[in-house]
Amino acid sequence: MKLTILFNPAAGRGRARGALIEALEVLGRGGVKPQVLESRSAQHLVELARQSAGENPDALVSAGGDGTHHGVLNGVFGSEVPLGMIPLGTGNDFAAALGIPADPRAAASILLAGRTRRVDVARVGSTVYGCVAGVGFDSVVTRFANERVHRLSGRSAYAWALLRCLPRFRAAPLELRSDARDFSGPVLFAVVANHSTYGGGLKIAPRARMDDGLLDVCIIPPLGLLELLRWIPRAYRGEHLAHPRIIYFQAKRVSLASASPPIDGLELFGDGEFITGLPASIEIAPRSVKVVVPE
Repeated sequence: MKLTILFNPAAGRGRARGALIEALEVLGRGGVKPQVLESRSAQHLVELARQSAGENPDALVSAGGDGTHHGVLNGVFGSEVPLGMIPLGTGNDFAAALGIPADPRAAASILLAGRTRRVDVARVGSTVYGCVAGVGFDSVVTRFANERVHRLSGRSAYAWALLRCLPRFRAAPLELRSDARDFSGPVLFAVVANHSTYGGGLKIAPRARMDDGLLDVCIIPPLGLLELLRWIPRAYRGEHLAHPRIIYFQAKRVSLASASPPIDGLELFGDGEFITGLPASIEIAPRSVKVVVPE
């Protein structure tokens, strides 16, 4: 078996290297000695992934968190090379969506004995994402977590960023158009999802599936502080859709625009990574990527 592993040494707040060694021990016992390449930046990661995909390994393995998986996904998109994952990051929603455990040894075992499955991805111009993209308060929280939260990980990092950003954020106007329905008005935030969770397990799009050929749109209206604090625990359980003002529907194509400047949070983040400012157009690319999943 020919495996190439793309490793982000900064994943998991820099704690990933030891976990990768554990995964390599399992692969070695299985008779596999993969090529391991380290990325220096997000752009370098995508370049490494594209170059490695061109060498047609049996799988191109992303070793890191959701941001790392996002970069490798963009490298393999358009090829027939399967994407494997060893989740080593602060947020592992993408891997969890595919049934890949956070334990590096168990994840490595899946690379040895798993199967391939085709999944959808969402496409924004030349960039794709696997899980969830959002604009508004969601983007402000994601940027804060990426740039300023260093000692927490996963759900704790996202929750801390949310609480820090909440007092200064104001709702922004959003124009959303889709092949299913349209929306115009102020929002706290809006997401366009290919998978149900992000932010370390927040079930923002509980009906989303990665192979149904659809995007799930969830629009959160402006909420008062106390109302929002009550809403957050429900969102982690996927129970927030009962709120009478939340809008939820499915579509194949979605466009987002606003007259509000990016400083108000209307930039699009997908898989926890900045993609573009608005306007933006998103479409589903059905079953366009192969992934290695548990047998």
